[in-house]
Amino acid sequence: MPVNFLPVKPFLRATVRIGEKGEAELHTPGGVLEVEAPEGMGQRDFLRLLRLLDGSRTIDDLERETGLDGEAVREVVEPAVVWGLVDDGAVPAASSGPAVLSRLEDVLNRLLEDLVFAGPFWREVLERPEALHRNVFFGFGLENWFFLFRENEFDSAVLALAESAELRAMLNDFYQEEHRHDDIVLRAFQPLGVTRDDLLRARPLPTTTALIKTLSWWARTDPLFFVATIGVLEGRLDSDSDGPDGRIAYDSFLAACDRIGLDPAFVEPMRAHARVNAGHDHGSVSRELFARVPGVDAETERRWHDKAHLFVEAYAAFFNGILEHYSDPRRPLLRTGDL
Repeated sequence: MPVNFLPVKPFLRATVRIGEKGEAELHTPGGVLEVEAPEGMGQRDFLRLLRLLDGSRTIDDLERETGLDGEAVREVVEPAVVWGLVDDGAVPAASSGPAVLSRLEDVLNRLLEDLVFAGPFWREVLERPEALHRNVFFGFGLENWFFLFRENEFDSAVLALAESAELRAMLNDFYQEEHRHDDIVLRAFQPLGVTRDDLLRARPLPTTTALIKTLSWWARTDPLFFVATIGVLEGRLDSDSDGPDGRIAYDSFLAACDRIGLDPAFVEPMRAHARVNAGHDHGSVSRELFARVPGVDAETERRWHDKAHLFVEAYAAFFNGILEHYSDPRRPLLRTGDL
């Protein structure tokens, strides 16, 4: 058996006792096992080694304290691991939930600056909104509606989070607050002549669908990482390129709409949705939830940093896909099965 199969600090899941005939016994919840010392090891040394398997000592510690060589120690520990009698008593290195989220936010902020706010969509909206075709602004509203309408695909999935009943309750409150937000945005499309039935027959852009499916997958397979993305999706992470007022990107979009004089009948429902989110402080949801996470191990944190790149790439593609598609006035606002 390879050495790396051994626990860092072996912990024997049994009580060591001496039988009537002096034999070593391991008393477990499932019964009593009689065990023998390996060839060449005395009974006294064997019993002492078993009793030292308390999860506080490494293999090197066991060698030093018993005077046995490493091969002899492994000859006892390895079979016990195979039989499920030994666990690892070492506590994995972990950081608090808020500390892990803070470091992850640093990564997300940097990626948002590089990939989202410096990307084609936001650069044009923030710097040259007058040069954009108005369909780009309408398309932003439409794709956001598609996203909100399908939000239950990931918000409801994460409600199965098993780590904590308190976290599940908080997520349920968030889900209830998010429910039917698509109806708020729907009113923005009345001046465009677009109805709910029209939207139900239409298809989101592939980049919108990709973001939805990616989040849905993480909500089911890595729910705490999904929770970490909520702060971004709800607009808490600011962009320095927004200007000295520090407005979040969504508000900057509304400012651009005002700047080019878009119909208030379109703009105000969008503003109402932003106001509702701000009133519920949804941008702080990730931090509130991670404050209840007791600890995250180093390997999980490293994996989340890798996933952060995939998430922000998908998020940037969502915005840039809007610019690429809706900039062409020859394309209809809604993509239907007839296209």
